[in-house]
Amino acid sequence: MKEDKIRKDELENVIRIVKCLEQAKNTWLWYREIARRCRLNHKTVSRLISKYLTESVMEQEGVEPFVKIRMVKIKPGVSINNILRFLDVKQKIESIRNSK
Repeated sequence: MKEDKIRKDELENVIRIVKCLEQAKNTWLWYREIARRCRLNHKTVSRLISKYLTESVMEQEGVEPFVKIRMVKIKPGVSINNILRFLDVKQKIESIRNSK
């Protein structure tokens, strides 16, 4: 069976997003601001966060009058190394599931 590996460009973009969130410290950022800082499309940022970073970030809805805006910040104690380890373990588990 085909192994589901994270593509190199996706991994680089995930690292860029995490670095951006780390630089923001404890400030909430919206997807478009992350996209602007990382020079990515806001839909790419949204897709990568929901696909790879749901366990590493905290999300909240925007405040009035911007209720539909989704804001994120990195969880305390999370670093790039933690995320890379998590993604590696997640891929190994998925490859074992797919081999059965």
